[in-house]
Amino acid sequence: MERQLKPWETLQSPFNPNPITKLLVMGFLGISLVHPLHPFAEWGIVFLLSLFYLLNGDRKSAVQNAVIFALLCAFPGFPKLYALPIVLKMFLSVFYMLRLVYFPVASGRFLMKTSDVGSILASMDYLHIPQSISIPVAVMFRFFPSFAEERRNIAMAMKIRGIRTRNPLRYLEYVTVPLLIISSNIAEDIAKAAECKCIENPVPKTRYTPARLQPVDAVYALSMGGLMLLGWIVLR
Repeated sequence: MERQLKPWETLQSPFNPNPITKLLVMGFLGISLVHPLHPFAEWGIVFLLSLFYLLNGDRKSAVQNAVIFALLCAFPGFPKLYALPIVLKMFLSVFYMLRLVYFPVASGRFLMKTSDVGSILASMDYLHIPQSISIPVAVMFRFFPSFAEERRNIAMAMKIRGIRTRNPLRYLEYVTVPLLIISSNIAEDIAKAAECKCIENPVPKTRYTPARLQPVDAVYALSMGGLMLLGWIVLR
């Protein structure tokens, strides 16, 4: 019998995997740092991530995911870098390293763009992760979007005032110092909000988004795992 939603709970998207599944896939894709994949498997993972972006209504991220990886693939790998001059070799090797770390970073970006803090905390409660870990993760997910928004506000304010400088000292004065002060204020506001919501209370919390697995979790995890195994075993 299908579980009925409580009045305060929200319906989970049928195409959005659970944050637990996304986190496990991100860790699994991290193995590609030490065991590179076949290019066919790499492109399969990229297209699969773009497909899930599209299913969740984020066309911009779907296109960005494929375009960024295509640009990284345009740079030569280590076997072709040996014949190049040392300076050019050092410069191009940076892009090859970015390609190596692309898959765990891309899956982490998918986790952050398609999961809210409530669903992540609900998933951590489901796994019985202690609050000493879940609370800092929740603060991190709330801090960085606020930090990025304040950075855009500073850039807009500088543009309105006609301040345009590439001098590092001027940049430090107009951007870095205000960001440091604002970061302190953001952290203080988040801490106050958490205290007002009794975040340290050991009583089990009520979540708007329940943590439960769906068929899309099996599709996402098995397809990613299958592509990685295919890239390691069959296509090597």
